[in-house]
Amino acid sequence: MIYMKRRKTRGLAGLDTAIILIAFIITAAVLAYVAVNMGLFVTQKAKTTINKGEETASTALSLSGNVLYAVNYPTNTKSYWMYFTVSPSSGVSSVDLSPSTTAISFTAASRGVSLSNIYQFSLLSVLPSQVNNKVQVKLGTSIINLTLAFSSNSAGQTYVYYSDPNYALLALNYTLGQEVKGGQLTSSPLYIISNTSIVASKPWLKNDNVFTFNISVNGTEVEYYAYVNKTFAFTYPVSGFPLAGSDIAPAGSVIGVMILFGPGEATNVFQYETVTIQITPNIGSPLTISQYIYQPDGKVTVIG
Repeated sequence: MIYMKRRKTRGLAGLDTAIILIAFIITAAVLAYVAVNMGLFVTQKAKTTINKGEETASTALSLSGNVLYAVNYPTNTKSYWMYFTVSPSSGVSSVDLSPSTTAISFTAASRGVSLSNIYQFSLLSVLPSQVNNKVQVKLGTSIINLTLAFSSNSAGQTYVYYSDPNYALLALNYTLGQEVKGGQLTSSPLYIISNTSIVASKPWLKNDNVFTFNISVNGTEVEYYAYVNKTFAFTYPVSGFPLAGSDIAPAGSVIGVMILFGPGEATNVFQYETVTIQITPNIGSPLTISQYIYQPDGKVTVIG
C-alpha cells in the first residue's frame, strides 16, 4: 500500500482569496471614481446646457424707460421720431448690438406699415475723439466747437455717453457725413443744418421729412433742422457703456434707440392704434414693444 503525503494548502488558498479580493476592491474603486467623475462632468455639462438654453430662450434685452413719440400735431401731419432705451436683461452678461447682428422692425398694422429691418447705424463703436470738437456752431461772431460725447470714470473704467438724444443726432450726422466723404456710403439718410439759407442750394432736400430741435450752447438756444430721406433706426450709449470702441453692450449699460421717420412713413400720424417695435439681437428671443398711441399731444408724447 502506497501512502501519499497530503499537502497543506490552507495558507495558499487564503492568500489567493486575499489577492482576488484586493483586485476586486481596486477595480471597483477605479470604476467608482470613473463613474463619479463622469457624473460630475455630465451634471456640469447639463447645467451649462440649461443655462445656455435659458439664455437663448429668454429675452436678452429689456425696455428700461419710456417710449417717446415726436410729432407736431395738429400743426402738421408728419411724424418725426420714436425713442426709447434698452438694457441687457438680468443674467445676460452682454449683447452684441452691431447692425450686422441685430435687426429692428417697425409695424403699424392698421396703416399697412411693415418695415422688416430698419437698424442701419450705431454710435456705440464711435469714440468721443471722433465726434468731439468736429461740429461747429456760430454764435454772433464766435465759432464754438461742440462737445457731443461725454465720458466718466468709475472703478478704473471709462464710460462714454450722450447726455441728450439731440447730441447723438449731431454726432450721427457728422459720422455719416465722414463716411460719405470716405466712400463708405454713397449718400447719407440724415442731413442737419442750423442755417436754412443754404437749403435753396440743395434741391435734393425738398422731399425729405424735416423737423427741428434745439440745443443750448453757452446759454443760447440754437435751432437745428434735421432732414431725413428714409426711415431708419440707430443706437447710442446713454450710460454704463465702456469706452471700448465696440457695439457690445455689457450688463448694466443703457442704450438709446431712435427711429427716424423718412418721407414715406412720416405722412402717417399714428394715433388710436398700436405700433410694434421688435429688436432681434444675436442671442435670446426678440424684445417686442407694443404701444397703443392715443392722440399725440404737442411735439413729444410719452406713449409707453
